[in-house]
Amino acid sequence: MKNIVYIVDDHNMVRIGLKAWLEKHTKWRVPKDFASSKECIDCLNCLDNSLNVETAFPEIIIVDVQLINETGFSLVKEISEKYPQIKCVMYSMFDTSGFVLQAKDSGAKGYISKVAKEEELAHCLDVVQNGGTYLEQYMLEAQNKVDTIVSILSKQERNIFEAILQEKTNKQICDEFFISTRTVENYTSRLYAKIGVKNREELIERFR
Repeated sequence: MKNIVYIVDDHNMVRIGLKAWLEKHTKWRVPKDFASSKECIDCLNCLDNSLNVETAFPEIIIVDVQLINETGFSLVKEISEKYPQIKCVMYSMFDTSGFVLQAKDSGAKGYISKVAKEEELAHCLDVVQNGGTYLEQYMLEAQNKVDTIVSILSKQERNIFEAILQEKTNKQICDEFFISTRTVENYTSRLYAKIGVKNREELIERFR
């Protein structure tokens, strides 16, 4: 539906404040907002069964990266695959290149930090609505560096690369991808060799 956006964020005050600002200062309307992925997907599934399905869906859904007991990445991936007519923008306190890369891999068309001015978020929505992709200016240099590397990485190396850039520990990476500590260490060593760094700290600093 033209100029309709939904918000998924587990902080009630964020949803209320963002909805109020968008509806007062921009062309965007926010008829629905959700605290969890399940609430959002349940709503979309109901709309999918409506008679006016082509006009029922929002144009854009703003998704927080970190929700209670889950991340927003899986929600964005599900929406992108099941409802490709809906575009997702990720909205987060995390602004490092690892999170931006994972957002892109999940299908997000925009990524903007919660410390950005409201006007920049509105601009992001307009760019995405018109078929573009959006990153804040200060994120672009680091992301361009990342883009030059990911093309030479395997899928699993890319996953480990994202996790390291998000400053996750080896234990967290093991738990997330269901692999052993030795496997993580092997992948990490390969990454260091491909990228030309000596350790994790140097890798993170290079793409900061």
